[in-house]
Amino acid sequence: MTSTKLKNVLDLFCGAGGLSSGFARAGYNIVTGVDNNEHSIDTFDANHDCKPIVADIEEENILDRIRDSIQANGYSCHDIDIVVGGPPCRGFSMANVQSNPEENPLNNLPTRFLEIVEEIDPEAVLIENVPRLLTISDGQYKQMILSKLKSLGYNVAQGVLKAEKFGVPQKRRRVFFMGLKLSKPTLPDPSHFEHSFDLPVTVNEAISDLPPLPTGGGGSIQMEYLTPESGISKYAQEMRRDSKEAIIMNHRTTANQEKTYRRFKHIPQGGNWRDIPERLMGNYSNRLQTHDHIYQRLIEEEPSKTVANFRKQMIVHPTQNRLLSVREAARLQSFPDDYHFKGGSFNARQQMVGDAVPVNLSYAVAKAFTLSLDSTRSIPAE
Repeated sequence: MTSTKLKNVLDLFCGAGGLSSGFARAGYNIVTGVDNNEHSIDTFDANHDCKPIVADIEEENILDRIRDSIQANGYSCHDIDIVVGGPPCRGFSMANVQSNPEENPLNNLPTRFLEIVEEIDPEAVLIENVPRLLTISDGQYKQMILSKLKSLGYNVAQGVLKAEKFGVPQKRRRVFFMGLKLSKPTLPDPSHFEHSFDLPVTVNEAISDLPPLPTGGGGSIQMEYLTPESGISKYAQEMRRDSKEAIIMNHRTTANQEKTYRRFKHIPQGGNWRDIPERLMGNYSNRLQTHDHIYQRLIEEEPSKTVANFRKQMIVHPTQNRLLSVREAARLQSFPDDYHFKGGSFNARQQMVGDAVPVNLSYAVAKAFTLSLDSTRSIPAE
């Protein structure tokens, strides 16, 4: 390729589309998405102007399937400027600290991702993962990625980014590897971005305009936004896309047992299961083996804790005695309200929200690619 601008994106391990959403917002064209989870692909398909495919990246004929999908969307592999992806990271995550990363088959996926990059040979590449990837096995996975990218002719920048510094109302850390053949890439700098809202965005600013929910599940699809006494935050206005009244999609929460709601009542903001009387804990009676993040109530005036699977984590709403709704979690991941999570079970939608890359963080990384090719070194406010 001779172009000095990047345009067309192939998203591998696309999930529900967090990376693609940020790149699309930054002006990139999403050619197709690939994921082995059909429910995530249903969501991706509903929110992006291309036809993604359900496929396992380790399939023997995966390259043929990717080529076919690219062609079905009106392009060829030669049109792909950038390949992005977040190979599943459960083998690297803190939830798997007891497992041997070298024995976890999921940890072969970064290698497979790079093999596909080598075949397609785009001008740019982006890998996203959890920070623990940098240190496990004495840094061998980090070194493998860096060495392979450099052998393929990429200049590489890598580092850990803090989501809350880029307009995400959540304390989330992700590592990014940016590769560019055209020039030297630079990780996004928060100072390059201007937002309509102040940072950091708090939980209250992110979700307080969403209507209250009964403890046992969720409301109807047709719901009206609230107008809090403090007014509607600029962040919430951005998530609404200036709509005053809308069909609020996915604003449902888990219906728990009565004993679970009794536990919620004992948890203050910032508290967790340790604040619940032992007589109410039941199967959590072995407190020494219970993680502190279980039954954690969010603090209104701070960014959220990391949102993974917020049902399994039992993340509690800051002021209501219930778990977060899918829409509230999506707000904390900076997905706009018209982004529809669909397909599969309610639990599947909860998981896909938690697995996603926050949209505002993805947008910052996408803009950093543009910056790396732009001598002005600045990003205009939107």
